Amino acid sequence: MDIIPASEKHLERVCRLCRSCSAHMFSNQIDQWDEIYPDRKVFLDDIRSESLYLVLDDESGEAIACIVINEEQDPEYKEVSWQYERERIAVIHRLMVHPQYEGRGIARQLIRYVEELAQSRKYEAIRLDVFAKNPKAVSFYHQLGYQIAGKVRFRKGEFLCCEKLLQVHYA
Repeated sequence: MDIIPASEKHLERVCRLCRSCSAHMFSNQIDQWDEIYPDRKVFLDDIRSESLYLVLDDESGEAIACIVINEEQDPEYKEVSWQYERERIAVIHRLMVHPQYEGRGIARQLIRYVEELAQSRKYEAIRLDVFAKNPKAVSFYHQLGYQIAGKVRFRKGEFLCCEKLLQVHYA
């Protein structure tokens, strides 16, 4: 499985992926994403800031998964009592795997990829938020060692703020 940086030529594929994931979540009573967020502009900004990574289907070239890693922390994060107050914090956003590809370990590989990328860029910890009403996602991050540091409210409800300390190796 190849994980590649997204470019503007991938934008429509990423938007289709998001619509598929949003519809799947909604059909499972998880009302997290919609036409307001995340939208085309959010993904275009991710691409232009070189923070969106994706996995393409080998045959069709369609986007089957993506993840964003950057330093952008929502203002609500200031309300959280983070355990790891470090100088260099990376933040994961918008992890998604097409419903047809779930259960194949793709999300786990994407997390491993961005953790290694963050370590190579000398980030000391990673933060993320996960929709509290998405038990599968909450469990997933817990299994990967992300600890809940607090809760915040966004437009769609309560989100758990999680963090993980990285093992940074200085040369």
